[in-house]
Formats: sequence, C-alpha cells, structure tokens
Amino acid sequence: MPTQNRVQVSRAHRWAYTCGMSIKRGYRKVKAFECRVAERAVSAGMPADTLLVRGSFLIAKLALIGGLLFVSAWLVTFIVMMLAVITLLWFRAFIGADQQEKNPGPDYLGADLYIGDFDDNGHYVGDSKSSN
Repeated sequence: MPTQNRVQVSRAHRWAYTCGMSIKRGYRKVKAFECRVAERAVSAGMPADTLLVRGSFLIAKLALIGGLLFVSAWLVTFIVMMLAVITLLWFRAFIGADQQEKNPGPDYLGADLYIGDFDDNGHYVGDSKSSN
C-alpha cells in the first residue's frame, strides 16, 4: 500500500484556521452568555422572559452587523473615490504634458517662450532694460 504524502499547510491556511476558530469561540461565548442571561430572566420571573432576552440579543447582533456593513461600505466608497481622484489627476498631468510639448506661441507680452526674453521684433521683453 503506497504511503500518502502529507498535505502541506501554508501559513495563510493556518492563519485562516486560527481566525475562524477564534470567531467560533467568540460566538460560542456570546451564545453561552445569552443562555445564562435568559436563565436568570426565567428564574427572576420576568414577563416574556426568554423571548425578550433573545430578541434583544438578536437586535444587538443585527445592529453590530449593520454597523460593520456600513463602515465597510463607507471605506470601500472612500478608497474608490480616492483612486478615481488620483486617476483623474494623473490623466490631467498626462494630458497637460502633451499640451506643453506643442508650441504655445507668444505669451501675453508677445515673447516666444522658446526664443527667450525677446519678442518677434527683436526687442527685449524684461523689466531691467531700457524701453527702446
């Protein structure tokens, strides 16, 4: 009979198992606490004893799950919006770089940016030279 190879369990599998078991233990602790509170309610003679306790625990669990879903949806929306803004800024810079490569022509003083500080007539356009 051939021997079977031992299945390799990765670190991710161990972490997933550990997290799952801790969630399971936490759930069992909450259920045990709920049962103890329900038993105390029965022994104290509360009206609608177990139904009231279990209903309140159910509402608390649903509120917790709803809160977690709200926070996770908000975080996903925030991350998607940030990625969209970064992408738009990147496209804007990319398109702006293409427009800067073209010859923009003379600026508002009439100086061609590629020639320097002289206008089309050869006059110096600056504030330290004489006006002739």
